Amino acid sequence: MPVSLLPRKTIWQSFVEQARVITALLLREASLRLGPFRFGHFLIIMEVLWGTTFLGFIWLYLGRPAPYGDSVIFYMFTGMFPFTLYRTLHTRVSAALDANKALLSYPVVRPVDTLIARAILESMFQLAALIIFYPTFIWMGAANFPAHPVEMFAALGATFLLGFGLGATGMILRSMFKSWAIIDGMIARTLFFISGIFFPIEYLPQEIRDVLYWNPLVHAIEWFRYSIYYGYDTQTLNKTYLLAFALICTIFGLVMERIRRPLLLQIN
Repeated sequence: MPVSLLPRKTIWQSFVEQARVITALLLREASLRLGPFRFGHFLIIMEVLWGTTFLGFIWLYLGRPAPYGDSVIFYMFTGMFPFTLYRTLHTRVSAALDANKALLSYPVVRPVDTLIARAILESMFQLAALIIFYPTFIWMGAANFPAHPVEMFAALGATFLLGFGLGATGMILRSMFKSWAIIDGMIARTLFFISGIFFPIEYLPQEIRDVLYWNPLVHAIEWFRYSIYYGYDTQTLNKTYLLAFALICTIFGLVMERIRRPLLLQIN
């Protein structure tokens, strides 16, 4: 039958088909993330707590009090959690194409489906970590209920968008430049030290703050801490800049994925 005579799919049918593809990819990714370990998912969730505890004990060993609140470890958690959310999203989304190259031989699977599936899965892991550890900190008396609950979820939503947008952009750059994965890793390691995870940006000299201001992760972490602590005073936070940066990266990544899709679908 000529292509022109084939029945065209409605928008709803296309949406349902894509949802089924993403669900199948999501289940596959979850199985792969589990790996050979029986408690693989639990270990992934524990990642943010490990980093938090490690940094917290270093801070305690140095004899320094928490910049905000009564718990140094919880303060580190408020920095590590949004950073881990961003990093896992960015890392996993940018590598989605390489990990699912063989699946792109199926006509119903598109590169953008692999991005969305990985982003949903990693967000579920990080949300589970938040649901488990935040109430635990409150129960231990190390944390308070969020000062601004709506702002907390808005901050996490902006961080998700930032990680997804830069991850999608990173996927495109990796498809164009083989060395981009190495460069991307170097940038990620640098961001760990210049995003304000274990110190308030306000503690730094004005000249350094003016440079770090352009790092969107600084605003993501500041926004999350503002939503948690009562009376949190920040002169650095710029929500508009963070949202604009994240949205531009997301649009750029998705548009470039659509433009370069014929090349991305070529299996090496």
